[in-house]
Amino acid sequence: MRRATALVVAAGLLAVTLTGCSSDPNANCDTALTSGRASDLISAKGALGSKPTITFPTPVDTTKSEATKLIEGSGQKLQTGQMVKIQYTLLDGETGKAIGASSFNKAQPTLIPVGKSGVPGIDRALQCAPVGSRLAIAIAPKDSGQQGTTSTGIALVDVVGAFLPRADGAVRPAVSGFPTVVLAPTGQAGITIPTTAAPKTVRSELLKAGDGATVKKDSTVVLHYTAVGWENKNVVFSTWNAGAPDLVSMSTGQSNANQALPQAMLKELVGQKVGSQVIIETPTDSSMSANAWAVDILGVL
Repeated sequence: MRRATALVVAAGLLAVTLTGCSSDPNANCDTALTSGRASDLISAKGALGSKPTITFPTPVDTTKSEATKLIEGSGQKLQTGQMVKIQYTLLDGETGKAIGASSFNKAQPTLIPVGKSGVPGIDRALQCAPVGSRLAIAIAPKDSGQQGTTSTGIALVDVVGAFLPRADGAVRPAVSGFPTVVLAPTGQAGITIPTTAAPKTVRSELLKAGDGATVKKDSTVVLHYTAVGWENKNVVFSTWNAGAPDLVSMSTGQSNANQALPQAMLKELVGQKVGSQVIIETPTDSSMSANAWAVDILGVL
């Protein structure tokens, strides 16, 4: 199979050039929040990932969201659309009262996709923040994600981990006979269906070989995937188009995207490692027509 690195393409992607000056727009830091008067008023005590003691003078009021790094992490910088692990506390900037918080159970951090948390102020604070950072965020009412909010929100967010933004494994040698997969700068897969008849059985091929944790039959996994119908050549499912990866139970096929993924497809992921990308052909069955799937394995919980 051809793995082009210069053009594409298919399955709903805009044509893009993958060489030269092309870069991943999800890694752009231009709209990330910066520190300012309001966020600099916030302080916190306590170890990263543990329940903090937060202090700030009330009221804090700002029309522009700001974020100050109380702890500068040394890990990878987060990208838009990347699934991250956080511990957080939310407070009312006017009264100082608590609004909500995560569990602060180290084994159960809150998982959110950067850019899709539902709170634009938090999304922009996370953008390009290094893993291991503690962020003090002053959220302007317009960035709260809630209509009618008039007071500034205060968020203390610890970035305790992150999953891969895209498959980063070693590219495997070309294999003929499978659908062609071409990647945009973001890592989003475009799939070109061959002119051959739709598959009658399930088969798969490893496109990138990761070296992370191994997927087991009872794992919960973080996946990016695109599925294209064999006959109509249209995109059937795409986490990339949704702007965030999916959390999927391997044992049930249920996902955070509120859809049941076919077990025939998921079985092809068992034994594969995080960082891998797999092309999978699934035949028509009682639930859906024949499809080609490009799946990035981004993490195992």
